[in-house]
Amino acid sequence: MSFLGIFKSSIIIPRGVYEEIINHARESYPEECCGVIIGATYKDKRVFEVQRAKNTNTERARDRYIIDPRELNFIDKVARTQGLDVIGFYHSHPDHPDKPSQTDRELGQPGYSYIIASVKKGKDVSLRSWIFEEADDPFKEEKIKVSE
Repeated sequence: MSFLGIFKSSIIIPRGVYEEIINHARESYPEECCGVIIGATYKDKRVFEVQRAKNTNTERARDRYIIDPRELNFIDKVARTQGLDVIGFYHSHPDHPDKPSQTDRELGQPGYSYIIASVKKGKDVSLRSWIFEEADDPFKEEKIKVSE
């Protein structure tokens, strides 16, 4: 069975966590924000929390993000002590669509969810999630289900 078949291409996010991503995207505008998605993959893919990360790309912060590997490693270790995993990443696209760029695809890793927040003029925000299974696959949209 394929990875995407297991998760039926959806991700369940609590409303508060969904709002946290939106707020982070607005606060970071006009630069890209980024963060790590923490959750579990039992019967479905569930988000429990997100951890904001510093965008260390100082040269192109308006259209590229980089998460320091040491920060990511620390977030991963803490998640594992809670019985959770890093299941994806989020970042914003200031004044651009909530679709993956070519750079997003080139740097992405199979199996992780990539939530992209489109921020228009620092106010209007939309979120979409993307995933791919094999290294050569294109991104496929992953349905976001917001839970109360």
